[in-house]
Amino acid sequence: MSADAPTAAQRAQQIGELVDRRRIALARDALHEALMSDPQHADLLYQAARVDALEDNNASARESLGRALASEPEHLGARMLLLWLLTDDGDLVQAEALALTLLREHPNWADLYAAYARVMLRALKFSKARELCREALRLDPANEAALHTMGLCDIIENPRGADSAAIRTLIAQSPDDRYTLGLVVAALTQAGKTREALRGARELLRLQPNDPHLLHNVRELAYVNHWSMAPLRPLQRFGWSASVGIWIGGIVLTRVLAGFQPGLAIVLGWCIFGYALYSWVWPPLLRRIMLRG
Repeated sequence: MSADAPTAAQRAQQIGELVDRRRIALARDALHEALMSDPQHADLLYQAARVDALEDNNASARESLGRALASEPEHLGARMLLLWLLTDDGDLVQAEALALTLLREHPNWADLYAAYARVMLRALKFSKARELCREALRLDPANEAALHTMGLCDIIENPRGADSAAIRTLIAQSPDDRYTLGLVVAALTQAGKTREALRGARELLRLQPNDPHLLHNVRELAYVNHWSMAPLRPLQRFGWSASVGIWIGGIVLTRVLAGFQPGLAIVLGWCIFGYALYSWVWPPLLRRIMLRG
């Protein structure tokens, strides 16, 4: 190497500037050449992980970060990027542990509080996410990551707050936020919090009105939350265990009542039968109506 040739650290800085400008193809070419000379340099591996993360190749990005941290365990940029990737991949226990470790080392870093808030958002711990966002904004009132996460919390928890033009503008301008909101909607749906999921899904559809998958998701969630489905909430939430419990409880109660209130036992029996019939007939019919088209 000539005396004028850039060092690996200098090349990593130059590549980082390319990544910042989203010149991904040029960054990849420069990384390939640089890593040929110094394949274990932490800064170069960190930039390689950034490129992979921008192209949604989280597995490759995490592999590069693992190599970078093996070479330089305290590399702050690599650990911060790993925190974001762990959150995206749903490894929330590991993400929270890493966030707490970093906070002990950097207790006044606003970006770190915002990143931790994003972990709590994915974990559906909205109050904790808000608390962390407030701390981030106390340290840095213009912190965009904290503002975005607070906006996502508003969309899920506070429909009136979601009407804020500022919140909608923030979310609309950030593809990462739309991706995060989609993950949160999926988590809410899986957790049975379908009303909150419907709010988020409607916001996603408003931002991407031509996406047929989002339209179907909104219709599906609207069907689940229809007022006529309210009597079936226990069955929706607890599944077969609720159905078995209702039948066994109904049979036992009917037999008990038959001994001293036979008329009431007959009414109860018909009510149980009617509820069962309603649960079998109405949901598929309503679903067909609401998902039509």
